[in-house]
Amino acid sequence: MIESKRFIKILLIAVALSSMLLGGCSLNSANYVGNEENYSDRAPRKLGRGMTNILTAPLEIPNQAVDLAAENDEPAQQAAGYVGGFFVGVAYAGGRVVSGMYDIVTSPFGGPSVPTMDPDLIKSDFCAKVEKRDESFKDVTGIGAE
Repeated sequence: MIESKRFIKILLIAVALSSMLLGGCSLNSANYVGNEENYSDRAPRKLGRGMTNILTAPLEIPNQAVDLAAENDEPAQQAAGYVGGFFVGVAYAGGRVVSGMYDIVTSPFGGPSVPTMDPDLIKSDFCAKVEKRDESFKDVTGIGAE
């Protein structure tokens, strides 16, 4: 019983430290110290980006499925978007894992500091696609247009 409590404490500390590392190293800002000219200043950002890509790779599957489904109005086309988006998401997730491993392995040795995936972190266009779809619906039906 005592060892399980000790294990839980160590696990919580490890999770807290890794989340601080991921939060600090994977910032996407022009003001971050990782955007300096010196490679040794950019290495922590590359390491954090690699860890973030590996840990968040499974989130690409629902992200791509929802994004592809949001492009269409018809229920059948949305269902096809979910099915096709699943396979696109699996491919993107695999790419994120490979990109993350490359960033982690090459972060201490040099090499290019630019991201190998575009965008370098997961990004969803869901809101923009739904807004565009809603505007086209208003144009066709005249509902909601003033």
